[in-house]
Amino acid sequence: MVAFLPSRIMNYKISELSPTDELITLGQIFSEVGDYASTILDNEHIEFSRKCFEKLEIVVKELLIRQSIQSPKDLYEIPEIKTDERELSAMSVGELYMLYRRWPIRRNNRGIEGREPITFYYEGRIVDELQRREADNMGDQLKIDYCVVTYNNELDNMSFIFSCPVNASVAKGYPDYVMSSSPDEIAAKIVSYRGYKNIMERENLIECVDFGLNLLERDGFNKSSSRLVAEIAELGRRRIISVPDWVNARIQNVIEQ
Repeated sequence: MVAFLPSRIMNYKISELSPTDELITLGQIFSEVGDYASTILDNEHIEFSRKCFEKLEIVVKELLIRQSIQSPKDLYEIPEIKTDERELSAMSVGELYMLYRRWPIRRNNRGIEGREPITFYYEGRIVDELQRREADNMGDQLKIDYCVVTYNNELDNMSFIFSCPVNASVAKGYPDYVMSSSPDEIAAKIVSYRGYKNIMERENLIECVDFGLNLLERDGFNKSSSRLVAEIAELGRRRIISVPDWVNARIQNVIEQ
């Protein structure tokens, strides 16, 4: 984790004239970034965390005066939004920001479905889209900043968990969508990433597996998908990532038949 935030955030003039929407986003940045920095026990990060919490205290005080929040915990509240099937490119900065902040719900749902829960590839897609945008105002810029900074912290955290670099040699980036790929093409992509050497390769692996699982759920098991099924099942058997129990159950059913 790099212990800094853009000057537009650290030097933001907090006053009774500050728009409430901007203050709420600022509070979310200072609270979440400060929380993460406080887990890294070196002088640089401890000092950075202290500065974040000092700024957060001023923001919270102003928001409480306005009765925009009841307590600092309100800054962590997950937004309620209607899910839809629109492409990310068709969504506004504000919509992308709210969609991004629902990541705890997506992670919980992945765990319930038996899919690998520790991943941020979808949020990475959102961040990629946000970084293509030109912010129309400070409110939108702060929302972009929030997503970019917290996403990078999540990658940093996964790097610690799995003891490998975020990306050893090239810039972060996600592969082109493989939605239209054949089962064998998706299986080949899974094979190319299963020995991942950095977090971005692991993220690519999980995204490819998700496409494969979606394909199997949609089209069912057949001869053309046998290699894909085998490769996904092997990932679970070797505990590389989590895969749903129904994959092995359906393989066993085919064997018995």
